[in-house]
Amino acid sequence: MTIKKNSISVVPFDDITLLAIVTQMSDFTLAWNLNNAIGLNLKKMDNIVDETVDFSFYYFDAGENKNVFNLVQLVNNGKKLLKLGNPFDYLLIIRHGIHEHRLTEWIGTIRKIKGISVVSQLNLDHKEMDSFLEKVEFHEFKQIRESAPTRLRTGLQL
Repeated sequence: MTIKKNSISVVPFDDITLLAIVTQMSDFTLAWNLNNAIGLNLKKMDNIVDETVDFSFYYFDAGENKNVFNLVQLVNNGKKLLKLGNPFDYLLIIRHGIHEHRLTEWIGTIRKIKGISVVSQLNLDHKEMDSFLEKVEFHEFKQIRESAPTRLRTGLQL
């Protein structure tokens, strides 16, 4: 008689959409264009520091039970934050799922922005993707925590 083992398979980043972008635009110009084109409110936060190179980081939380967006610079001064097969400049990370129709609409809108060469949806299958997304999520958490009022950071209540 064989004993069946129950196991749970956990996918750490299961509700994330990744849009890779190729452009010669600066980070703030790209963020401004994305804000205007698809109705975001990306705000510049502290850069992600990897070894000796800083990579731009933008954040927007659309509200409770809605999407959270990160715009991350992938290449700076010839250094890459994430080594993908293609030479992507930025990654737009969308958390909390997005309807396929809306995603298709947004990709089309982003492609029409002057100065953007490529917009491509990436799979989460890349071998370095989990550690990269973990790094971005930790950086985001740190930024939010540091910008919160002191009473929230310490857990004190008024």
